Amino acid sequence: MIARYALILVILALPFTAAADLEKGKAIFMERCITCHGTEGKGDGPIAAGLPADMKPRDLQTGTMKVAVDDAKFKELILKGGTAFGLNALMPPQAGLSDADIASLIEFVHSLRKK
Repeated sequence: MIARYALILVILALPFTAAADLEKGKAIFMERCITCHGTEGKGDGPIAAGLPADMKPRDLQTGTMKVAVDDAKFKELILKGGTAFGLNALMPPQAGLSDADIASLIEFVHSLRKK
């Protein structure tokens, strides 16, 4: 009987957990990514404006990724930075993020996609 109530509580808490993760991901994005990717992820941040066309940040709204073809590769890209994959050296490794932080950031970036 107690296990049933515990399961119900877990199920009821799931939407709130996902929303909190998305908000955390947005906060991390706004702190670390907007200067290049812009507030909406279009690749039009203030630094991007001064870059040559071949160095422009990816438009995250398209959902098209060169390296981050799945979440495991996306995590690796975040941790290692662009240079590790032959991409723009201006995308630095993102040290100091926990696995939960990275998962939240990835979730937020996925939410930027235009369908």
